[in-house]
Amino acid sequence: MSTTRALTKQKTREALIDAGMALFAEQGLDGPSLDAICERAGFTRGAFYVHFPDRDAFLLAVMERVGGRFLDAVIGSGLRPTIERFVASVASGLYPLTKLGGVRPYQLYDACARSPAIRARYVEIIRLAIAKLAVVVEDEQRGGGLRPGVAANDIAGLLLALAIGAHTLLDLEAPLDYLALARAALSLLSGGGASGPTRRRRPQRRR
Repeated sequence: MSTTRALTKQKTREALIDAGMALFAEQGLDGPSLDAICERAGFTRGAFYVHFPDRDAFLLAVMERVGGRFLDAVIGSGLRPTIERFVASVASGLYPLTKLGGVRPYQLYDACARSPAIRARYVEIIRLAIAKLAVVVEDEQRGGGLRPGVAANDIAGLLLALAIGAHTLLDLEAPLDYLALARAALSLLSGGGASGPTRRRRPQRRR
């Protein structure tokens, strides 16, 4: 009986999160009311408060779901495939996460400014993303695809900063070729591949 109740409770929580993701994608972070979220999920406000003490706690749960799914979908074996998957997510409209309950950048930053808990969780998601990317970068460095003299965490932080910047530029509909930008980033990071940067030959002295 207790197992059945736990499963039912978990399904209710997941249904509420799914409803929130769908409505945030449609209406933005501040658009849907709690009543609308509950109605979309097929539950009452009472059921909502069983799982979430307030709206911010609910937003945290949605952020964890969206961030986790996106990182799992994009970050994988090999830095180049990872970047290619990111660019593909931009081309398909998945990033900036509009199809996964994503929000506009200014709405997310407003939420972070309003709620220390949301800000802390967003920073933690960034930290986790850097850690996952750093593992991929280290593998690439060992294989000779990236210059080894730069810390993997620093490269991962740079790549994530570029991705977050892309979030804002996409929202502004800036006319940029993100595939070309990704290739440029890889070219800069590779430093000439396994052989390293090309050195200039010193001019020979005439005798």
